[in-house]
Amino acid sequence: MNTLKILYLLGGILLFIGLLWMFLPHATHAAILGEEDEAEHYVHIIQGIIPTILGLILLLWYDKRENKNK
Repeated sequence: MNTLKILYLLGGILLFIGLLWMFLPHATHAAILGEEDEAEHYVHIIQGIIPTILGLILLLWYDKRENKNK
């Protein structure tokens, strides 16, 4: 499998995980991590933004490389 396609797949996975983590209800976060603090909700959003942005960067980079090769 081509290295670029692996990076494209990884970007899609990171994007999905980041969006899923951001949009999970706070009750689910508390159940998964065993925490009760409401202030941690914003930390979870930031934790979701990071893989989402990385996934988008990988997907856009792949698309740019593919269009350049055509």
